[in-house]
Amino acid sequence: MEDVFKPDNKTIRQIFGDSDAFYRMPVYQRPYSWDKERVEQLWYDVLDAYKNHKDDETLDPNYFLGSVVVVKKGNHYEVVDGQQRLTTLTILFCTLRDLNLDLVKKNSILNSIKDLVEDKERLKLTTHLNNQALFEETVLRGINFNATKTELFDNRFLQTALYFRELIQKAQDKNQEDYINNFSDFIDYLFDKTTIIRIVCFDEGFAIKLFTVLNDRGLDLTPADIIKAYLLQNLDEDRRNNFTEVWKRIENTCKLSGENLQGVFNFYLYYLKSDNPRKALQDELKEQFKDKNPQEIILDIEKFATYILEINANNKDKDISMLKYLRQSIYWKSILATAKQVDYPNYDVLKSLITKYYYQSWIANGTSNRIKQTSFNILKKVKQKSNIEEIKALITDNLNKYDNYLGFLSNENAYWTNWHKPLLLSIEYYQQDARDFIPISRDLHTEHILPKEWNKKDLNWSDTFSETTAKPLLNSLGNLTLLSGTKNIQASNSNYMAKIDVYTGNSGKGIDGKTSFEITKKVIEDYKVWNAESIQNRYLWLIKETQRILDI
Repeated sequence: MEDVFKPDNKTIRQIFGDSDAFYRMPVYQRPYSWDKERVEQLWYDVLDAYKNHKDDETLDPNYFLGSVVVVKKGNHYEVVDGQQRLTTLTILFCTLRDLNLDLVKKNSILNSIKDLVEDKERLKLTTHLNNQALFEETVLRGINFNATKTELFDNRFLQTALYFRELIQKAQDKNQEDYINNFSDFIDYLFDKTTIIRIVCFDEGFAIKLFTVLNDRGLDLTPADIIKAYLLQNLDEDRRNNFTEVWKRIENTCKLSGENLQGVFNFYLYYLKSDNPRKALQDELKEQFKDKNPQEIILDIEKFATYILEINANNKDKDISMLKYLRQSIYWKSILATAKQVDYPNYDVLKSLITKYYYQSWIANGTSNRIKQTSFNILKKVKQKSNIEEIKALITDNLNKYDNYLGFLSNENAYWTNWHKPLLLSIEYYQQDARDFIPISRDLHTEHILPKEWNKKDLNWSDTFSETTAKPLLNSLGNLTLLSGTKNIQASNSNYMAKIDVYTGNSGKGIDGKTSFEITKKVIEDYKVWNAESIQNRYLWLIKETQRILDI
């Protein structure tokens, strides 16, 4: 019976350099979509593994980049799973090529982009038919590093190329933390030590089923299962029973806190290590738990999990409410749970400081890599119960390396940022003494006071605004406020006086009373008309409130 699939562990060089290494994207694949965060994550994962290996040859002799599932179709492969990674790597190769780097493996880089087949050039990877021309013209044939905003708009391929250029330049700048002493050696590691399991299937239906199984079920054993077995192995029957009872309580605590067990173990590892983990979660914890009493360990974990629950359940604290909007929770939750675990004396000041730090970094387009090392340094200081002024100095030193966050608030496209709604909610919390946490749900909307369709013929906004004056103000911070879903539907694309009626509940359409958001009430109270001057004045007020909340 012919095999239905064949897995092979291959280096990046082999994945792209073998004689049969030609990949196409089937029509049902989604378009290329990686953002800056994902691109940086791939880069720094490989970079961290490389540095680990240079420091200690026993660490990360190879770095595993995951698996790809492909279907053999004649003289090429169709990619069922893995297209985002393969496309991102191809863009990296093109970026290295076009930066004219004097690399030992330059020819290998070129051969990873295209190859000669029967005296004809053939691309190693082609994307969707609708996007192939854009991919070829803006990346594969040569990258325009001076592309305009218009050329960059909606071109993920070119955006990724520019992200990689920035990362490569940092890696070659001796004044940067990310400097690589031997960049060519790093490229060798990427090509020859970084591996991907290529699973070749000979039936497309089976390939799709395999992809579903790999993504939905995962491994049979989780890191938490492995740690549990590791701790149990040295206990007698009675102590195992006691251990198991505590473990059950921890699982229940995790469920109540809305965290999975593995997530809490990750928080706990950060507390123990206060440094960037170099190995898999279970391997790191085994190292931390070596020669320690399993019963003491499990009780300490239970105590830590209880603090995570306490933090997550706090719906009235302004700082906690703000922190809950952050995309990365592992750092701030680890820091605050650690502070509770060691009984840090300045918990409230610490909580306020890290809130300001993470928000300033977020607004200034900082990624998780920007805050990573500083977060670990804060953890160390908290564990040592260092003076709060030392932690404040760590934070301000890091912030001073980057552009001030205030400059980003004037962005005329603030509406399209992922921080604008959390920022408005933060200002909302500080308009009153106490306010329960407001989740960002489908019912919570950002309202454009000057509406998106302000120039409709049945509206009178054209009496006050022109195309020239409206364009830079429409999506700016000063023109945005908060409304519930029902109110937003009623208020959208209306004249200002009609909006005021909706905001106050006087529209006669059954809306239940005045808006519940203080920052929206303030619009009604402060502005009888809404014009360019009103938007500017409200922007200045929002800036003043933001500084009151976030300045250190």
